[in-house]
Amino acid sequence: MSSSLQTGDSPRDVLPGGLVLRRATPKDREALVSLLTDAHRGPDGTPATSVGQWQQDLFDREHPTVGFDDMTVVEDQHTGMPVACLMVIPQTWSYGGVPLGVSAIELAATHPDYRRLGLMSRQLEALLAVSAGRGDLVQALVDILYFRSVDFHPALVARAGRGGKAHTLPPAPAEGEPVSLRPATVDDVPALIHADSQLRRRVLMSCLRNEAEWRHELTGRSPGAMMHNEVVMVEAGTRPAGYVVLGYGGIPSFPIPSWLPGLPCPEPAISVSGFELLPEVPWCEAVPSVLRQLTARGTSGTGGGGAEEYMLWLGAEHPAYDVLGDVLVRRPPSMGWFLRVPDVAALLRRIAPVLEQRLVNTPAESFTGDLRLHFYQHGLHMRFEAGRLTAVRPWAGHNRRGSDASLPEQMFLQMVFGHARWEQLAPAFPDCRLQTGTAHLLLPVLFPPQNSHIFPLV
Repeated sequence: MSSSLQTGDSPRDVLPGGLVLRRATPKDREALVSLLTDAHRGPDGTPATSVGQWQQDLFDREHPTVGFDDMTVVEDQHTGMPVACLMVIPQTWSYGGVPLGVSAIELAATHPDYRRLGLMSRQLEALLAVSAGRGDLVQALVDILYFRSVDFHPALVARAGRGGKAHTLPPAPAEGEPVSLRPATVDDVPALIHADSQLRRRVLMSCLRNEAEWRHELTGRSPGAMMHNEVVMVEAGTRPAGYVVLGYGGIPSFPIPSWLPGLPCPEPAISVSGFELLPEVPWCEAVPSVLRQLTARGTSGTGGGGAEEYMLWLGAEHPAYDVLGDVLVRRPPSMGWFLRVPDVAALLRRIAPVLEQRLVNTPAESFTGDLRLHFYQHGLHMRFEAGRLTAVRPWAGHNRRGSDASLPEQMFLQMVFGHARWEQLAPAFPDCRLQTGTAHLLLPVLFPPQNSHIFPLV
C-alpha cells in the first residue's frame, strides 16, 4: 500500500448484532486474504486464491495510491474476525485531456453467514465519503450486484472486444517481422508513458498513469494474482515502438466464458487488453506481426504450444480492428462501467474547456444564452457567454415546462460520457423531451458520442 499510510487507531462505527465497521489495519492481512479467497470460490468450490493474492499484494507490495483509509472492514466483535470488506482505488481518468479524480470500487467480500445484512451498502457509504473528501468527481464499479445503491448508472463501456483465428493472420514478410517483442521492465516506463499518451488522441476517456503507477503495473502484483497483467514492449529495431498488455486488463471479470480468476485461460487463446503504438509506427504492419508472435508463443493455458485464437479487448473501436477487418469473426457482448457522479454541476465545470472547444466551427460557435435541463428530481442551469461556459449551477425552480430539455439524469450521464447520442438513447427513456431550439442546437454538439477505453489502475 501507499507509503503515506496512517496506521493508528481506526475510526469505528458500531453496527447491530455485535458488528463494527472500521478502517483496515496491517493486522488484517491474513484474515482478509482468507475472507476474499473463500468468498469468491468458483462454482465447483475451488478457492479463489488469485483474489486473495491480489489482496495480499496490496499489503506486501507498495501501491502508489491506496492507503488504509481506502479499505473498510466489518468485524464481528464476538470473534474479532473480519466478516466483510471493501475498498476503493484512487486514480486519475482523462476526459478529453482534462484529469478527473476517480475512485474505483473493488475487492468486495462478505462471509456467507453475514450476507443480506446491508454490510456492503454501509461500507460503500463510508468509502464514498472518503472519495468525496479527496475531491473525486466520479466513483466507478463494474459489478453492481453486491450493492443496493441506486446512485450508480451504466454510462461507459468497460470491456468490449473482437477476436480471430491465428491461422487467418497474413504470413510474415520474406524479410522477417517488422517489429519484435520483449517483456517490459521499469526502465521502459518513460516509453510506456509516451506510447500511452497516443490513446488520448483517439478516445474521450482513459486512465492516466504516472511513473509510479506504471512501475506498479510492472512490479506491483504477483504472477498468481487476479489482476496481474503482462506488459510487453513492441520494438522496431532497437527503438521502442509501443506496448501490448496481456491479461484481464484491470477489469475483474472473466473476459472469456468459464475463465476463472487466476486460472489458465480454458481456451487456446491470447487475451490482449491494451495495445498502443507510437505515431511513426504503421498499424498495418505492426498489428499482424504482434499477433503472429503472440499466438506463436502461446500462454500457460496452451501448455507451452501456440495459441489457436486471439481476443482483443481494446474497446468498441481500435486501429487494430480496422487493420484486421473481416478476419475478426468473434464479437462477444460488451460490459459496462457503472458510474456515480455526486455533483453533476461540478463535473461540467471541470470539463468546461472540452465543452467550449466542441462549440468551435459549429452553428453553436460563440453562443450566448442559457441551457436549462430538468432531471425530474433536480435541474441544472448552464450559462454561456460568447461560446464560454461561464456558470453551471443547480436550477432551484426546475420544471419541465420551463426547461430546454427534460430527461432522466442517467440518460444525461450517458451523453456526457460519450456513450450514445440523444436519438440512440431516447427509445430507452420515453420520458425524455427536447423542448426548445436551444436544446436541439446545443446538446448534440456539447455531448457527441465518442469511444473510450479505460485500463484502470488496480
